[in-house]
Amino acid sequence: MWEALTAIGTIASAVVIAVTVVMAARQVKITTDQLEQTRRATQFEAARSVLLEMVEPKFVNAYRFLHHDLPARLQDEEFCRGIAEIGLADDAVHQEVYVLRALERIGTYVRFGLCDGEIIYGTYQARIIVSWELLSGVVAIHRQIAGPQFWVNAQYLHDDCVRWLSANNIDFDPSAVLRRMNEFSISTAPKPITDARV
Repeated sequence: MWEALTAIGTIASAVVIAVTVVMAARQVKITTDQLEQTRRATQFEAARSVLLEMVEPKFVNAYRFLHHDLPARLQDEEFCRGIAEIGLADDAVHQEVYVLRALERIGTYVRFGLCDGEIIYGTYQARIIVSWELLSGVVAIHRQIAGPQFWVNAQYLHDDCVRWLSANNIDFDPSAVLRRMNEFSISTAPKPITDARV
């Protein structure tokens, strides 16, 4: 009789333990799913803010400055002295610093896992890589003054984007892109109107 009761008690204990294990596993799965949903929502919000930042007018104007004005401005001694002031330079004159700050901020988000780089690279690979190429002279001046760690997160963003392109078999040559942009803008420039009567 006691043996039967002991056997029933053991079976009941095993059933309770099995149910507890199943319930715990279910709760762990629910918690894991909730954490994943929270992570994805956070990643979405971070990516959204980065994608919006890269199309806001101030960024676009500064990006245009890199293409149209920076190469010539790097030949100007006074402008280069302003570059040497790094964070103290006038933002209205040194729009390149605005782009560098944006790339540094975005690179920090990606480097430390706060934003998924693939989302950014899938949309703005050209803007990231071409900007970094155009800014190489400015970065060299800043690093000569402030040290090699300067703009390290912006460089990480560029390098990680290059890795992503390679991993996805996407061929991207920033020099060729810049050359084609210049050729196209020259070829489509409006021709001066000449008055045949003169």
